[in-house]
Amino acid sequence: MSLAIIEINDSGHCCRNDMGEIFISPGYAFLTNDGIETGDIAMKKSFLSPQRSFNQFWRQLNLSPLSHPTNKVRHNADLAFQQLTDLYNKLNKPSEIIFAIPGTFDREQLSIILGLAKASSFKVLGLVDSAVAAVCHFGSKDKASDGKCFVHLDIQLHQTVFTRLQKNQGTLKRTCVDIVTDIGLRNFYDDWARNIADKFIKEYRFDPLHTAEGEQQLYNSLPKWIEELNLNSETIAILDSPQGTYQLVVNLEELLAGSTKKINQLKKKFISKAENSDVLVASHRLLLLPGISEKLAKFHILKKEAAVFGSLENSQEIIQDQQNMHLVISLNNLTSNIPETTNLILTKIPTHVLYKHEAIEIGNVLYFDLYQGSLRFTQSQISKKSIFLMENNVYINDEDKDQKEKVKLNLGEVITVESESFELIRVI
Repeated sequence: MSLAIIEINDSGHCCRNDMGEIFISPGYAFLTNDGIETGDIAMKKSFLSPQRSFNQFWRQLNLSPLSHPTNKVRHNADLAFQQLTDLYNKLNKPSEIIFAIPGTFDREQLSIILGLAKASSFKVLGLVDSAVAAVCHFGSKDKASDGKCFVHLDIQLHQTVFTRLQKNQGTLKRTCVDIVTDIGLRNFYDDWARNIADKFIKEYRFDPLHTAEGEQQLYNSLPKWIEELNLNSETIAILDSPQGTYQLVVNLEELLAGSTKKINQLKKKFISKAENSDVLVASHRLLLLPGISEKLAKFHILKKEAAVFGSLENSQEIIQDQQNMHLVISLNNLTSNIPETTNLILTKIPTHVLYKHEAIEIGNVLYFDLYQGSLRFTQSQISKKSIFLMENNVYINDEDKDQKEKVKLNLGEVITVESESFELIRVI
């Protein structure tokens, strides 16, 4: 029997199979002549033919007929079913699945997910609130947090979710869920795409949003520019046009200034829910919106697999009777049922790199390169140089080669890149 975890979030479903492999798939669907494509491939076609593109079907998961149904798609549940099928296949067809689900889903939507699973080839073992699972993983070893409250922030494609949780006698329980509708990842990206397009118009009289191809090119490039803005206050945006290649400087503060109204709405909701003594945590998705957290408060940014590992660690509490399935909203925060082979802390392999007195987590993969005389590290791909986890060992690609040409690393090794060095360490 093989167990997989799927964290539902349309800005990027986070999935883990029984081999420990993790991937992320955005909640997009695209109709083709042959069927339905989902995930990254659908997202990268979404502006080329908008009438065939869908990205609201998870937020609006229901069985109501679409305004323009086809013989392939009758309602949003059909699109969700196709994406679940694609995720199931990419996970190597696990026999059992635990779903981590945001608190925004109502009873009817949970029933639809169970119905879609029943129509597939896998068995659902349980459903858990994704914020509860993520915070449980974050605070599983911290007994001092007993009696405290947590505020968890998560970004979906079209909305933002604040979840309040309380920990008493080792049990973490969800107490409240608040949604800021129509302010999500896509809403900020639309603002920022328009801002960048206006700069291209002003400087070159070139509007990348004037054609479907230009719009798609801009949106495909936007995540890379935003990733660079997590490291620097400015980046260079380059776009191709029929007249040639254009480039200009994109400034983070300018983008944020164009989203002031949305940021203030988030801040207003946050202030109404958070107290001074609360522990503030946010999903890794907040990094997809550089500068936003600084406008709100200082958050602990969770690892991308926090909800996945929280579900795995507490699987025995989440597993339920098939006839009485419900969303688990509380977990014992002091226990861990994760197998020893999947917990890096229990093994003698590196968990972090130490560079200039800063410990940086390796996770599943940590990319690095030399930039302006210093090394920079990120979980997102900035080069082909990487340190990565595979089969409970850590390897390095220190050249621009395929991962098959990997070199195993040991605790305490020092890696030198030109004049810079970092050390492999283990943090408990």
